[in-house]
Amino acid sequence: MFQSKSLLKNNWILQNVDERLILSLSQKKNISYLLSKLLILRGITLDSVEDYLQSNILDNYPNPFNLIDMEKAINRVIEGIKNNQKFGIIADYDVDGSTSAAILYKFLSNFTKNISLKIPNRLTEGYGPNIRIMDEMLNDNIKIVFTLDCGTTAFNIIDNIKYNEIDVIVIDHHLSETKLPKVHSIINPNRVDENNNFNQMAAVGVTFLFLMGLRKKLRNFNLTMSKTEPNLMSYLDLVALGTICDVVKLTDYNRRFVKKGLELIKQRHNKSISKIIDNSKINSAPSASDLGYIIGPQLNAASRIDDSSLPSKFLISNDINQIESISRKLFLLNEKRKLIENKIFEESLQDAEKQKKSKYILVYGKNWHNGVLGIVASRLISYFNKPVIVVSFINNFGIGSARSIDNIDLGQIILNAKHQKILIGGGGHSMAAGIKIKYEKLNNFISFLNQSLDNYDSSLFDKNSYYDSIISVNELNNNLLKTLQKMEPYGSGNAEPNFIIKDLIIESVKIIKEKHLLLFFENNHGEMLKGICFNCINNPLGEYLLNFKKYKFNFGCSITVDNYSNQIQPQIIVKDVMITD
Repeated sequence: MFQSKSLLKNNWILQNVDERLILSLSQKKNISYLLSKLLILRGITLDSVEDYLQSNILDNYPNPFNLIDMEKAINRVIEGIKNNQKFGIIADYDVDGSTSAAILYKFLSNFTKNISLKIPNRLTEGYGPNIRIMDEMLNDNIKIVFTLDCGTTAFNIIDNIKYNEIDVIVIDHHLSETKLPKVHSIINPNRVDENNNFNQMAAVGVTFLFLMGLRKKLRNFNLTMSKTEPNLMSYLDLVALGTICDVVKLTDYNRRFVKKGLELIKQRHNKSISKIIDNSKINSAPSASDLGYIIGPQLNAASRIDDSSLPSKFLISNDINQIESISRKLFLLNEKRKLIENKIFEESLQDAEKQKKSKYILVYGKNWHNGVLGIVASRLISYFNKPVIVVSFINNFGIGSARSIDNIDLGQIILNAKHQKILIGGGGHSMAAGIKIKYEKLNNFISFLNQSLDNYDSSLFDKNSYYDSIISVNELNNNLLKTLQKMEPYGSGNAEPNFIIKDLIIESVKIIKEKHLLLFFENNHGEMLKGICFNCINNPLGEYLLNFKKYKFNFGCSITVDNYSNQIQPQIIVKDVMITD
């Protein structure tokens, strides 16, 4: 660990690996020393190197029939197709739900036109199936209803006695309670009685497994013989998008899905994804980061502040005029979302500052826009590195979003509070959850959080930045880029490598769009290189770099391709700075 804190008040921790392990892996697999070190730091062993570097879905298919209720659900769908019954789809309004809906709708459309897709209104109805939608399904004589990325905890809704004529198939990945709704099928790798290796999949990954199993069974029934068989591999661009945006771990099958999906996105197979990439002015082959930080927010903006059904319509459509119209609207909605979010963030930050010594942050306000609470919570985590809950109250009723950090299962804590009747509702993942609460229960909830988090070691909340290696400015070359490209895609569970470059001198700086800094510096061969520091104007990082150029700095950074250069060359993405003596 470096002895002093950085300009952003982070502890810099250089991760260590046994030198013998690095050399052994490097020699046995004929890979570079740096690549060997980076792989070991990510838990990649001698036996799993090829699998990690290749990650080809065609080489290792998952078996969908390892999941409980899979075969039962598939048989019911085949019966429905053969009898020309009506299908209904209820999907969550986020990207995971929208992509799940898109691939299921596209697949079923090959066999039936009797499909009704409905998305709950995020702002007025909240998460999951509701009575209004189920009533509509019943009135439309729909016999099979899928709930995608939702339904596992939809008690007294999807299993309400008045819907007995409807067979409900839940395809989800959220944590279940000890009991489950009494419906036809629940396909969920995280249901309480499951034991499988798919528990890190997003809902779109589980939906893809369902389609794999369904296509296999349809072949047995000869139902694909008279039609062009759906090419499941062509859906992996949507699977990749939903997987990345739901921030599940990019390991095992998820990594395979995303790697293949990114290839398809680069080939521009999907008109909708290609259009939103063009609107975003992404001028290079889209990365996992682009999907998560640029494309995903535009799709989510619709449900946050407008029409929850837009993203699924957009991703299903093949009509170029409709795609063009919706894509423009999504872009504008996202710009509006940013303005709303920034206002609430500034208000919540003041209250959060008063809770710096607590093991969690809970902030609330009146009539805050429900659609941006989760984003505000995520931004507060980046400041304080502790679980955050942001709640908006309208009169006595509050809706909130919660985000957590590694090693603290906030989703389970919230479920426990729900079981104790402190919350009206709540649930989700270990890292992200939602709550519903009455104002008079707020102090009880605060006491419950204090008790639940009291035993966690304070070191969990330290602001630590972990770095993979120290490199010199002369190592910033195309060989380094090739090494890093072998490790893509990056995301949760496969972190992008971070480096420390010591004693770097900035030659000049340039302000970009009034919020970023473009940096210019030389290596020892006199070659000019570039770096960029995002969103640093008016914070300690930007101010120091502007005022003290020509000084020596230690840069905490990642390394990417300079997409604005005429030739392939690296640039650094500055994340933090430590001043040298």
